[in-house]
Amino acid sequence: MPSISVIIIARNEKNNIEDCVRSAQLVADEVVVFDGDSTDNTATLAQALGAKAFSVPATQWQGYGEQRRRAQSKATGDWCFWLDADERITPELAAEIKDFVAKKPRNAIMAVPRLNHAFGACIRHCGYYPDRVLRLHHRDYTRYNDSLVHEKLELPSDAQIINAKADLVHYTYVSMEQLLRKQVSYGLQWADNRYRKTQKGCFWFTPFMKGAFMFLRKYFIQGGFLDGKAGFVISATSVTYTFSKYMALYVLAFKARQEKK
Repeated sequence: MPSISVIIIARNEKNNIEDCVRSAQLVADEVVVFDGDSTDNTATLAQALGAKAFSVPATQWQGYGEQRRRAQSKATGDWCFWLDADERITPELAAEIKDFVAKKPRNAIMAVPRLNHAFGACIRHCGYYPDRVLRLHHRDYTRYNDSLVHEKLELPSDAQIINAKADLVHYTYVSMEQLLRKQVSYGLQWADNRYRKTQKGCFWFTPFMKGAFMFLRKYFIQGGFLDGKAGFVISATSVTYTFSKYMALYVLAFKARQEKK
């Protein structure tokens, strides 16, 4: 039976890490927790449950893509399954993962549907379901790209993407504070990553236009209204996130032009 490394990148996840590691142990031969210099006891809690914990100083942060590359270098299993601290592997998904690694070829990659929860509610619209993510691959076959945020697996030309049936449970947002903090962090990193690659900003009206369209898309086109109050909150805050990240991009380009004068 091929071995499986479940890899978790985390920072200040003391409220999540124990349940996350326990769910990983449903399928893992080893659990690797790659800790981003937590100020709580995330790594200690993971180690107490038998996980291998590694820590990288905050000064060495180079983005989520590079963090995943570093974490993968610590894994020893034949296959890697990626798990975020706020995600849980269900028994049904664990059984599907084991069957996958036993039968599929080296170039097979599993796309897992995520069942997202926000503010205690299950979200099946707003574009949140099935929200498939590529999470299981052979360790020596591929790795993540080096994007600062919204990193993705690099796909060789012969890759076979296979959809899983069982859900990966994702506790996306527990509180409004958590949602806003995550949006600010991701938005700034998105803008920085976009500007580094293109050296271009956006028009002054782009943040407004993109933000307005995002609400229409989430709430009406993708059926966010069917998720009740939680669907409205997600759709409305997608406006502020989209507006902010494009405004951050606009400011980066503006500052660059000012510095050249």
